Amino acid sequence: MEELRERAFAKEKLSARDRALVTEMTQGVLRHRTFLDHRINTLLDRPDATLPQPVRILLRLGVYQIIFLERVPAHAAVGETVNLAKGTRYSGLVPLVNAILRKASTSEPATFPDIGEDPVSHLSLAASAPTWLVERLIKQRGISETERILHSLNKPPPLTLRVNTLETDREGLLAELEDSGISARPGRICRYAVVLETGTVPALLRPFRQGRCTVQDEGAQLISPLLGAQPGQKVIDVCTAPGGKAGHLAQEMEDRGTVVAIDRHLGRLRMTRKSLNRLGFRSVRLLAADALTLPRLLTFNPDKILLDTPCSGTGVLRRHPEGKWKKNPDRIAELTGLQFQLLQAASRTVSQGGEILYTTCSLLREENEDVVERFLDSAGFQMVDLRTRSTDLPEDLFTERGELRVWPHLHDCDGFYAALLVKGK
Repeated sequence: MEELRERAFAKEKLSARDRALVTEMTQGVLRHRTFLDHRINTLLDRPDATLPQPVRILLRLGVYQIIFLERVPAHAAVGETVNLAKGTRYSGLVPLVNAILRKASTSEPATFPDIGEDPVSHLSLAASAPTWLVERLIKQRGISETERILHSLNKPPPLTLRVNTLETDREGLLAELEDSGISARPGRICRYAVVLETGTVPALLRPFRQGRCTVQDEGAQLISPLLGAQPGQKVIDVCTAPGGKAGHLAQEMEDRGTVVAIDRHLGRLRMTRKSLNRLGFRSVRLLAADALTLPRLLTFNPDKILLDTPCSGTGVLRRHPEGKWKKNPDRIAELTGLQFQLLQAASRTVSQGGEILYTTCSLLREENEDVVERFLDSAGFQMVDLRTRSTDLPEDLFTERGELRVWPHLHDCDGFYAALLVKGK
């Protein structure tokens, strides 16, 4: 979705304010799609009536503005949406569009099934989540916490920078931003994080252009330091694109040593190289390859491997709400199989006594603890308590076994899981 928006912005000369409105509306409709459809259906004379998809999309946009955008007057949302409908091949449905939107602006709020009697249906509609995700989260976390998790995933995420400590420190970056009129604050949990409070495009900031910072979610900034990579070591970053964690590894290693960043997608590796060059990192080597062939790819056994596996992305739905509608249980099963295979490939590659940091941006146990437990049953690895690597982090970031668990509703970050696995000597 972000790429589609950027291509559209490149064609249209929109002000920063209009770009922000377009972004909010498109992201908002994706976040609240099921809720919006439920609201539209309750306002139809026949709730089961089938609407042409372009008309339903226009109604979603109009209803979203009416319900969620206080600064947009309801009459303006109605008028603009009706005008858009007039320009489609479905202009004959303009009276219906007008009627639905006017009802949305004057009728009582939508109702949902009772959460006590039917929690899955209630949360699926009220929090706009696919039923399979609601069911899994309730099973893992209970109804009350699932409700908090799902509603937190519908909130826009903060825009967070990671300080390039080889060029400056957090206090220096904060001062530079303040001098430029940009309001910012330190992150809550990560010592590298700076949260922007002034709406801006990061690429326009001087410290960003000159490599003193990069954009990375605060939860993501916790991951690379957990591997404990040291200057001079040989480290592999598997499934690296877009390269934020590879760059962070290089930063942790003072850009001394070797980071081999592997990804299947050559185009995304080109983007990664551009980012690494901007930050001035020279120790990262990019390799376009299938990570399942990892044992045959390398001529050495690395000291450490960061295995950031493909996953459901349920932890980053604030940032990528379209992900809610692209995954299903069958796909989750495929992903857990791939995650286990990638762990096996990494296990055959890392040196004796070496470490693998297994990480996902998933909230689901089956992609996290279950994959690791299955791997530990047969692989000759032991789990390392990550609290020994990060004594300055809050206790509630860790499980009883010392795995990292970052939750959007608890930490205002993307959701992440990480487990550190050491190969027996």
